[in-house]
Amino acid sequence: MTTSCCPDNSWGAPLHVSHGTKSLDGSRGELCKIGPSKDLEIYVSRPQGEGASQKALCVLTDVYGLQSRLFAICDKLAAELQLTVVALDTFRGETKDMHLDDFKEWLGSHPFERDTSESAKDDKSAVYPVKEDIESCFEFLLEAYTINSSDVGVAGFCWGVWAMTKACEMKLFRCAVGFHPSIKIESMVFGGDQEAITKKAADNAPILLCVAGNDLDNLKPSQGGALANIITKSKAKDTSDNDKAAPRCVEFPDMIHGWVSRGDTSIEKIGICIRILIITIVSHYKNGIILHHPSLSPFIALKAIQLHAPAQTKAPDRQGQDKE
Repeated sequence: MTTSCCPDNSWGAPLHVSHGTKSLDGSRGELCKIGPSKDLEIYVSRPQGEGASQKALCVLTDVYGLQSRLFAICDKLAAELQLTVVALDTFRGETKDMHLDDFKEWLGSHPFERDTSESAKDDKSAVYPVKEDIESCFEFLLEAYTINSSDVGVAGFCWGVWAMTKACEMKLFRCAVGFHPSIKIESMVFGGDQEAITKKAADNAPILLCVAGNDLDNLKPSQGGALANIITKSKAKDTSDNDKAAPRCVEFPDMIHGWVSRGDTSIEKIGICIRILIITIVSHYKNGIILHHPSLSPFIALKAIQLHAPAQTKAPDRQGQDKE
């Protein structure tokens, strides 16, 4: 089994992106640093004008961190949903390509919670718990915009879907959307149980996962996937008066893992992909309203994000592509 969080033949590093500069050209948001040590960089995007609601969306990235495609996604979400969007650079400027030889160890230095056991007290390795970064985000939103943590939803990409799932397991967010998920990190890196954390998370919040064709079968309803079944049958389903807004995994069999945040948007098939996505949303989710979760509709979020989504059936050979 590959030691990567991404399946074989996935999209690699984003095209034409300089992680050293994190160019904001064309972006509407801004970068700033928060947290106790002021070392957690975030990208903040808010809708133009005075129409912003007192709600927010936290974005958990893939293993390539903050980059221009993600900025565009955040800007679109902020505009479409009229709320504040904050993307977290939990990896502190580092990316997967800097850790090809120690990838699992690198991910292991970003657990969801800090290990407070006796055996961990003598370990002097740098550790950046994701939960602490999310809490710093909540503090920032409250201080800067008087937005309470109870009014924050979450979106995750790849690694970020694992982090999103762990957060929902602990009831940190009220609803969630995940793209090309890598929930397997729970077992691959931390020796945990993917099904156990998914069940708790899905019972606590309505979750929508958008699954690529080469993602693991346990995420696919068409394959009777265990995680897909858990989400579909979750207790969160019972909180909605609208069956079309039910939590679920939606398959995009022609897409490749990484397509939303890293795929090549210049490929012509993007037009077809957008039409399919919009039809799917309107047909299945009836304008994207989850009546009992007013903090944020993940299905509206899906519609907004996909306007930036690439469409492709095969990742081209290029430097940085994952082929493990």
